[in-house]
Amino acid sequence: MIKDISRTELGQKQMVGEQAKKPGRAPLLLIFFTVFIDLVGFGLIIPVMPTYAQQLKADGLTVGLLIASYSLMQFLLMPFWGRLSDHIGRRPILLISLFTSAVGYLIWGFSNSLVALFASRLIAGAGNANISVAQAYVADVTTPENRAKGMGVIGAAFGLGFVLGPALGGLFLGSNGQVCLGNLLRWDQFNGHVNGLQLVGFLAAFMSVLDLILTYCFLPEPEKRSNAGTERFSLNPSFYTETLKNPLIRTSLIIFFVSTFAFANMEATLVMLTQKQYGLSPHQNSLMFAYIGLLIVFIQGGMIHRLSKKYGEKKLIGIGTLLVACGLILTPLTSDMRVLYLALALLAFGSGINTPSNQSMVSKLAPPDKIGGVLGVGQSLSTLGRILGPAVGGAAYQYLGTFSPYGIGAVAMVVAFLLSLRLPKT
Repeated sequence: MIKDISRTELGQKQMVGEQAKKPGRAPLLLIFFTVFIDLVGFGLIIPVMPTYAQQLKADGLTVGLLIASYSLMQFLLMPFWGRLSDHIGRRPILLISLFTSAVGYLIWGFSNSLVALFASRLIAGAGNANISVAQAYVADVTTPENRAKGMGVIGAAFGLGFVLGPALGGLFLGSNGQVCLGNLLRWDQFNGHVNGLQLVGFLAAFMSVLDLILTYCFLPEPEKRSNAGTERFSLNPSFYTETLKNPLIRTSLIIFFVSTFAFANMEATLVMLTQKQYGLSPHQNSLMFAYIGLLIVFIQGGMIHRLSKKYGEKKLIGIGTLLVACGLILTPLTSDMRVLYLALALLAFGSGINTPSNQSMVSKLAPPDKIGGVLGVGQSLSTLGRILGPAVGGAAYQYLGTFSPYGIGAVAMVVAFLLSLRLPKT
């Protein structure tokens, strides 16, 4: 009897301990919403940014630099936010970053010059560099056993936000950048000076403020903070050089950079291309970006696991890089919308296959005790690709012609394919 009671009490204590380790749904839901809002704001702005910048007399190079400025601030501020959150808490940093994002989007809404647009993107990029804090929060409130599932919440927010951002912008905007819901919302009486391209900024700011209020009211500070915000960015220069010298890992890391660089060339110039060759409106361009995002989410969410088990990462990386190269070549050559959407499907499928397969490859090739650091190096190289890609693509579009960014990207992806042949089998 005493043994039975002892076992019962022990079992109850174990259950209580296990329940204490399980993260609450509300904190993870709010973290999901935070990352989701970041990507919705990004998705709202990207399809309309080239149009609005060109209305303010920007050339192709300026548009590319405008897009690159956002990623530059993320590259610079992610380590700062992550380390600071280790010292003063996740919740305060999330609140500060959400407020910063809202300010950046408000500047977009009131902007009437290129200087204001650059200020908007720099400030919004600084605020949206809170991804590292969101990941650190998930690490704090999950156990090692369910951490992958928690990080999957952030991945899902990325995908869904990138799809719904452009889709929401397409619903909000009509032809010529006017507001579709003008008669309902009476935006047509907004002093007669604000068009839909500006109001997209107010919409993104509203969503950031909503997220700020919910985070302030409902998101608790984790009971125990880890060093997750610092560990990801505590790598010294020698770790980067040693990682890049590792022949097993180096090829995959170079593919990280090259693939992101090539895709960013397209991302920075696609709207200018479709406006010139097809006369697409901001509404149509927003829906086009939503189409790309939806295909990527479909591949990464529903097919990549089965494909990886069947073919392996090495083959999928090779197939993905070739698909992206074909899509990049085909995109500027066609004058048929059906062929254009086929080309974009090749881009989406190729990117959706290549990126997660390469991440998996790196995680398997890295030393077990250095996986996080090696993936951090890969993320840094990807961010550099998102900075250099738009700058190079915008300059090429401006000075070498509409085909050049896609030609540069296609050549880069052919190089990535050749590099994939050197990858070891896992």
